[in-house]
Amino acid sequence: MASREGVRRALTDLGWEVKTEGGAPEAVVGAYGKYHVMVSFEGGDPTSVIISYVGRGGGMLSRKWPGVEHLPTPQKVVRALS
Repeated sequence: MASREGVRRALTDLGWEVKTEGGAPEAVVGAYGKYHVMVSFEGGDPTSVIISYVGRGGGMLSRKWPGVEHLPTPQKVVRALS
């Protein structure tokens, strides 16, 4: 399983702006403009990924934890939710 720090590093490497302070302690959240990705944790292990677009029309995708190697780049999220 991936750690919070491993998920944070992977999202940063993919191009997400990851906020390290505040927010939900049970999640790692990344942003790319109006697009957001949130990896939820339970008992120290990642459990799910929620991808959302906050804007006109909005949108959201959710799935069980696929593993760090399957996290999306911001560009893939923009294409999927546009």
